[in-house]
Amino acid sequence: MALRRRTPKAGLPDGVVLAATLRGHSDHVGRIAWSPDGRLLATPSRDGSVRVWDGETGQHVHTITGHTEVVRAAAFDRTGKVLASGGDAGSVRLWRVGSWRPLAALTVPDCQVLAFSPTEHLLAIGVHGFAAVYDVRKEEIRQRLHEGASVTALAFDPVGRTLATAASDGEVRLWDVAEGVPTAILEGHAGAVTSAAFAPDGRTLATSGWDHTIKVWDRLSGRLVTTLEGHTGAVRSVSFLSDGRLLASKGTDGRVRLWACDTWMEVAALPEADASSVAPTLAFHPTRPVLATVGSDGSLDNDSLVHIWRLDPDRLLRRWSQAVNVTYTSAKIVLVGDSGVGKTGLGFRLVTGRFKDHPSTHGQQFWVLDELGATRLDGAQCEAVLWDLAGQPDYRLIHALFIDDADIALVLFDPTRDDDPLRGADYWLRQLGPDREIVLVAARSDRGSARIAREEIERFCAERGVRAYVETSALEGAGLGELVEVMRAAVRWDERPTTVTTATFKWIKDTVLALKEGEHGERVILSPQELRERLERDGPARRFSDAEMHSAVGHLANHGYVALLRTSTNETRILLTPELLNNVAASIVLEARRNPKGLGSLEERRVLSGEHPFPELAGLSTAERDALLDSAVALFLTHNVCFRETDPLSSRVYLVFPELINLRRPAAGDAPVEEGAAYTVTGAIENVYASLVVLLGYTDVFARANQWRSQAEYAFGAGQVCGFRLEAEREGELDLVLYFGVDVAEPIRRLFQSLFESFLARRDVTVRRFEAVECSKGHRIHRAVVRERLAAGAFDVFCTGCGEQLSLSRADEPMRLSRVQSRDVQAQRLTAGQRSRFEQAVFRLKTYVTQAEPAQPTCFISYAWGNPEQERWVARELATDLVKAGVTVILDRWETTRIGASVPRFVERVHTADRVVVVGTPLYRRKYDNKEAIGGFVLAAEADLIGTRMIGTESRKETVLPILLEGTEEEALPPLLRGRVYSDFRRPEDYFLAAFDLILSVHGIMPRDPVGAELREEIRDHLRMP
Repeated sequence: MALRRRTPKAGLPDGVVLAATLRGHSDHVGRIAWSPDGRLLATPSRDGSVRVWDGETGQHVHTITGHTEVVRAAAFDRTGKVLASGGDAGSVRLWRVGSWRPLAALTVPDCQVLAFSPTEHLLAIGVHGFAAVYDVRKEEIRQRLHEGASVTALAFDPVGRTLATAASDGEVRLWDVAEGVPTAILEGHAGAVTSAAFAPDGRTLATSGWDHTIKVWDRLSGRLVTTLEGHTGAVRSVSFLSDGRLLASKGTDGRVRLWACDTWMEVAALPEADASSVAPTLAFHPTRPVLATVGSDGSLDNDSLVHIWRLDPDRLLRRWSQAVNVTYTSAKIVLVGDSGVGKTGLGFRLVTGRFKDHPSTHGQQFWVLDELGATRLDGAQCEAVLWDLAGQPDYRLIHALFIDDADIALVLFDPTRDDDPLRGADYWLRQLGPDREIVLVAARSDRGSARIAREEIERFCAERGVRAYVETSALEGAGLGELVEVMRAAVRWDERPTTVTTATFKWIKDTVLALKEGEHGERVILSPQELRERLERDGPARRFSDAEMHSAVGHLANHGYVALLRTSTNETRILLTPELLNNVAASIVLEARRNPKGLGSLEERRVLSGEHPFPELAGLSTAERDALLDSAVALFLTHNVCFRETDPLSSRVYLVFPELINLRRPAAGDAPVEEGAAYTVTGAIENVYASLVVLLGYTDVFARANQWRSQAEYAFGAGQVCGFRLEAEREGELDLVLYFGVDVAEPIRRLFQSLFESFLARRDVTVRRFEAVECSKGHRIHRAVVRERLAAGAFDVFCTGCGEQLSLSRADEPMRLSRVQSRDVQAQRLTAGQRSRFEQAVFRLKTYVTQAEPAQPTCFISYAWGNPEQERWVARELATDLVKAGVTVILDRWETTRIGASVPRFVERVHTADRVVVVGTPLYRRKYDNKEAIGGFVLAAEADLIGTRMIGTESRKETVLPILLEGTEEEALPPLLRGRVYSDFRRPEDYFLAAFDLILSVHGIMPRDPVGAELREEIRDHLRMP
């Protein structure tokens, strides 16, 4: 019998009763759904079925078995007569409720989540790549939304006018359902968003994420209202009670938490065992205080149970006065400006009340500014943190990563400069953009008379939307009181979003911040155990779990107060002074800039081994140094500031910083090219050029070919050239232009241009496009003329060669793409994002194996010639990724380019290789069977090598790693290798996970190895959100 009645469970909060447990599934249960009247509950499962239960009795009603693979989500339509289900089989199916006969099947990529409109016959479908709005009556997709992201959460508001979509990149978007246009972008989660739910009032939206938090938003303003902390693991699901008084959240920490929606205080926590990190969901009954949750009873190895809880909201809400939550809010204030204007001196004086002369530095530091602290009428504690960022141009590459979440910016300048005192201020204003309060500060007013009139400065502020202008002197203290009052007015504590946290979390955070302040020559990098000992020493009577400590420290890291480092064995270290990590990163950038050949690169091994004498590493232990250096490189890879390039002949890996390349393009041998569209980018332009170079090279259609100073070139197919140049750079503004080889067809040009624009599109920049213009006689209009005409508001131009009048496209008009072209662009955007995540995982794996394996394993790749596309795949992707992962690859086409290369020496290296990767294709099978005239010395060596190993001991057999690239095992591999395939590469979308599995096998890393397993899981989660 599926239902098991329960008496009140010991240890449950007053007002909570476990009413029933639904059993029947044999694998994880996905996103569950109640029918609109609450009479039915649908539970999709990884066992391939959807079970339907009676909502009143808990009895099993029916099992839908029409799916062939995992079923992840289910949803009832507004009438309760149609049930939708979807999962990994590539289709969403509609079923008639009652008869359970199929009504329709919609082919889509793997489905993650479903949601029916409460007022129309519309079904929203979240898949890997976009969200589709499907018209059930017309049987057609009406809209494709949130393209280029893995959509992991959907929610309609109660009247069906707004659809919320959330993605694995942490972004939440609100859409006008009728028009299919975005109305707001909500940013705040530090990681993937897992769930979204509207409150019954339609104005409040709750989202949950991997960052252990719940975010509560105001739909109308798009403003973050509050952040709820308390879970010590990822929060996988949220749901509102039908009357809007309670919010329920389900985490991977074995807890269901209930929150009072008027105060956002936690009122109860229910035990709900989890068997895995697969999304355990929950859903409130549509009309009653009944909650269904997915979980395990502890005896099962999967979340295959559904618990039904009866709640008494009145009793629960009476508990809130006993809650031990703490509410606080914080503001980030950044000090920016050119080098030498006195930022650090001013910050030190504001915080301490004392003057101290500070030399110019590339570092970062921050202080808590007590003078701005306050307590709101609702009891929320207010805290302002002042960040001092270095201003030298060489360090902007790093510090630009840390200003996007600033609330207030103090832009300092030296009014006594003879050469345009406000020039540097204008750069920072463009970087900061309009999303924060800005105060212009004249520093060091004691040093002489200003070279610019106050009226001119105030006009400058008015034109650029600057809140206020203040003259100061850190030495004399002049203007500091006025500056504090301006900041106090700008911070607007009563309007700021709050964070509701536990008393334990708050105590841990406060104690860690106190440790930061007290670190004078003591260790600043701690293991979790060392941090626990420090905390216990400070509060011996306190009781807290490791999970609470880790989660609290994680929240501190999300705000930038500390940094979490990873050792080569993937262990966590807590850096109490995160500015140290930023300073190390800045020193790496400076060293790359000093590359004697102008290549803007460093050998990765030398960086990670500490061979460069960076001053920040002095006095650190080897383990601390390694953790800092590893984390600094990971920071670059995460933000696409650099890429890893391999030298196949030496198996060396280099860190290449595109913005630092100073090598000029040789004039000789240039193939003819045609210029395409030009662009002007304004705003936060730091790292824009670098990320464009990196991300375009991460697609699987455009291979990075060459980089020179301010120019990057890519190859399509057999070598067709697509590229772009940085033509000019001004304060806060870039000019870019595309170009193409004359043989590049128009569809390829449009794909490259569309990808370029999609990677360029960011919240904090404004982009204007200037299309290339030609008259009917082939005369090209100069770009400067086009820019000038459009800037003047004109949309036509006359050809200077023949006088023909030509129309101009608007500079802000989006590109028009066909549906096929749009899908190609979004697919390549996804590939670039996946490649970025894969590169980070491979880097971390390499640091791990380098410690365990003093010598790199050697690997020979056996494959077939004859298919140029497959040959490029072997060399550019598979072999290159193996080298990046710390493997010495023996590849015939690489060996022939070595100086002094010889076939006997190559054959000897083949025979002594630690591993042999066999790339299975029908061509390879023919090569092996010698059905074509491919024979020769090398082929004989390959066949002998593989045959000898495959008839040897089991350990010898395990050194041969067959993979599939095309065809079946029978069509692609010799008989000896069948049944031993290690990785399947036949589907391009499976490449990254398959490649990582192969890398683990080449290194001999077992599946149960904790580091390898964790990195693999991170890649898997990024490829497909559960």
